[in-house]
Amino acid sequence: MPSFSGRPRPPDAPLTFEAPLTFADRITGNLYAQRGPLAAQRRRILTLGLPVLWFLALLGAVSAWATAGGRRSLSALWRDLPGFDGLPIAGFLGLITLALLAAYALHPRFARRRVRALMGPAGGDTHNPDPVPVRYRLDGAGLTQTAPDLVSFVPWPRLGALAEDRHHLFLSTEIGEVPIVLPKAHLSAQTLAGIRRWVEACADRPAPAPPPAEPATGPEAVRAALRLTAEERIPLILRALENPWVRRARFTGAAAWLVGLTLLYPALLAMLWAVDPYRVPLTEALPLFAEMVTDEFWKPAAFAAAMIALFFAVHPRASRWFAGDLARQLEAEAPPGAAEIVIDETGIVTVKDGAHAHLGWPLFRGRDRIGDLVILPMRWDEVLPVPLRIFEPEARARFEALAERHLPKETGAG
Repeated sequence: MPSFSGRPRPPDAPLTFEAPLTFADRITGNLYAQRGPLAAQRRRILTLGLPVLWFLALLGAVSAWATAGGRRSLSALWRDLPGFDGLPIAGFLGLITLALLAAYALHPRFARRRVRALMGPAGGDTHNPDPVPVRYRLDGAGLTQTAPDLVSFVPWPRLGALAEDRHHLFLSTEIGEVPIVLPKAHLSAQTLAGIRRWVEACADRPAPAPPPAEPATGPEAVRAALRLTAEERIPLILRALENPWVRRARFTGAAAWLVGLTLLYPALLAMLWAVDPYRVPLTEALPLFAEMVTDEFWKPAAFAAAMIALFFAVHPRASRWFAGDLARQLEAEAPPGAAEIVIDETGIVTVKDGAHAHLGWPLFRGRDRIGDLVILPMRWDEVLPVPLRIFEPEARARFEALAERHLPKETGAG
């Protein structure tokens, strides 16, 4: 095999290995694909959220001074500043800071929970959540993956750089946003070294060997060219955003916000007392604490309830707007050209730019239909969308008959 300029020579022998793919591995792959936006979101908790909340808290303190009979001028504010009791506002700012530092520290866990909710349950409803055994082969043509009811091939020009963390290797592809995830715990040191050599030598370069033959299909197979429009991507995004596990997580989050904001005022009072507990003995502080909480408790509770009600009121329209915006972005970023889809009694074959995959019918978990878009869900978060517009009338009837015969059960998500 020839070597490329500045790159090592590809290994002489193909590398074949096996590794199980778990639900947790797939979650990790999705998190890796979104690592940039998630990191920016996490940074904004401290770089944007902290100064904004501090500013609002200080503005509230100034407003309280002005409405309590203060002389409404900046010079008067500076003259009265030495006489202010800074303990309440300092305690409030400290509480805000602790809350945002906790949110910053817990952000990776919250992000993982959101991704898991978007993916649904491990295995999908009542399906088997066990790890999926996958056999990999790296050779001069590219990467071949073989799993139950699935065989896929990706040529080297469509494979990108190799990245890794403590527990996984991530091999990016042009096929989708989520990289191929390889768990290090199931790979020997020799296999890991071999993967790195192959990727370093061949990734994102013309393949030094011809690709394998595409999966064979029968003469009666249904053939069509497939490329999703932005409008057809919207139902797919909304389907993920509105699955039962996302709705459950949304209601759980709303309940947590309601409880947290409601308890904010009592927590602030307790913190202020704890700063100097000797000023007011506990026996005297408890009745005062109970009276203040009783008088003021409803205000943060009402505010939290109003904000949550507003969120749920605007959520459907906001979700639709978000789905439309994301669909247009995905359409603009999608590689040019259409994929070929071939459907017969053995399953579905997809082919594009040298990459191809054969998806056996047992791989699918039923079918959904939203308008003229047929959605074929697979394990975890994977789906194959098939717009009926791509078929001629006779081919459409044959496709629908095949889907009805092999996937008689609709999932009910549409």
